Amino acid sequence: MKKRTVKDFIALYNSDDEEKLALIQSGTSADKTFLDNFWSAHTCALAMADVQTGQVISDRCYLNWPLTDKEREAGEYSNRFAKGKVYRIKVRGWKGTALNEPQWYVTEVLEEDVSCPALDDIWAEYIKPIVIEDEALGTITLDREMSTFDGTCKWMGKEVQISLDVEIEKKASWTRVTNVMKKLLADQEVWDKSLRTMAAQKLTAQANEWLADNDQTDRDPEKDPITEDEFARRILLTEFTVSPGGRFTAWYEDDDMFWGHVVMVDGTLKKGPIGADMQG
Repeated sequence: MKKRTVKDFIALYNSDDEEKLALIQSGTSADKTFLDNFWSAHTCALAMADVQTGQVISDRCYLNWPLTDKEREAGEYSNRFAKGKVYRIKVRGWKGTALNEPQWYVTEVLEEDVSCPALDDIWAEYIKPIVIEDEALGTITLDREMSTFDGTCKWMGKEVQISLDVEIEKKASWTRVTNVMKKLLADQEVWDKSLRTMAAQKLTAQANEWLADNDQTDRDPEKDPITEDEFARRILLTEFTVSPGGRFTAWYEDDDMFWGHVVMVDGTLKKGPIGADMQG
């Protein structure tokens, strides 16, 4: 198979440069491009505008450019764009099949901190806090960077964090994840028991293996092993996360059974708990 090069990356875009105004939504990161042959940097523009008129011509889009190994190692590419600023740039449009969100290859940054009232208005609206007040969930606030509604709620008499992952532009996803969390809360005694039981069934044997390797305790796992009941009782729930599709994860502190790692239990409303693991 032919090894892909930077030329192959550039060939994905039109050959003519266009000048645009771009409102940067997020920071800049880098990763391997197609077939893992070389690196490219990318950032997200919340909107783009015509240089001459200042009229908005595009919603959210991605800005990309290839990196040499030297550029990647130096790390200066991460400072090329700053969140919330408007830049006048030269770009080349994606020439392949239409993508969900437009892609542009940045060939040159001509000016930064450009004045563009239309884009400034978009940014002002974008950074307005979005807060939902809910009888069951309390106050949850949108974190635009992470696309999550975050807050706290009472679970079995104790406060836990909640983080509900949404597609910001799709209000239906907001309703879906909040409904999942509210149904968990409404039947929390049953869910609390089933989630802990799943964690104990999957991880107690592993906890005893860690106990056997722990030279800081006198407890003998053969004579006095951790039981499933003990495991279920000891883990401490700290957070629920819910994905846009409705799958949820309960996160627990391990009470040092895994020397400070995290216990996680996945599930859905329909299937109940479906798996447990230890990580971190």
